[in-house]
Amino acid sequence: MWTVLRGRSEVVSRPPGGSPLRNILSSSDTSPSASLRRNQSIQRFNTLNPNAYWMNSKGAWVTYVALIILTHLSLLAMPWFGTDMAWTLTNVVHGIAMYTYFHHVKGLPFDSTNFDPDCSFRLTLWEQLDDGKQYTDTRKFLICVPIVLFILVSFYTKHEMTFFLVNFIVLMFNLVPKLPYLHKKRLFGINKY
Repeated sequence: MWTVLRGRSEVVSRPPGGSPLRNILSSSDTSPSASLRRNQSIQRFNTLNPNAYWMNSKGAWVTYVALIILTHLSLLAMPWFGTDMAWTLTNVVHGIAMYTYFHHVKGLPFDSTNFDPDCSFRLTLWEQLDDGKQYTDTRKFLICVPIVLFILVSFYTKHEMTFFLVNFIVLMFNLVPKLPYLHKKRLFGINKY
């Protein structure tokens, strides 16, 4: 049976009625190399963080962009908002949601028997993505979306100074926590525990 783990295709044998992890644990080989293989296999299963690995799928990326577009169209449909205000509110709503979900909320909302939650209950979703590796495709995508949204908003607001400042501040609140230097760091002790 073929499974995809972190973009790599690996063959995992599954006999009827058994899981690969159960087969690894019940192996009768007690040599040091077999023990090392078992530990590496268990570690591979434990690194599938259900809180973060779903973000690696292209379907999650499409859904993320579709939600931004749906938010913008909903705000644009309201007659009391002009185009410039609708774009700015789209950026502000996106910025608040992204900061809250990716950089403020910590822990594991999903229960999993294959993942040890003790190692991630103090980490945000951004810190859990791809086991903390920087510049992966998912992280690049999540950095580029606020930048592209900022460029679109600046264009549609005709670079008016008040809208520009509001949108620039929102952009900085989304990009600064994503910097590799700030990985696992809390500014001023905010959200430390």
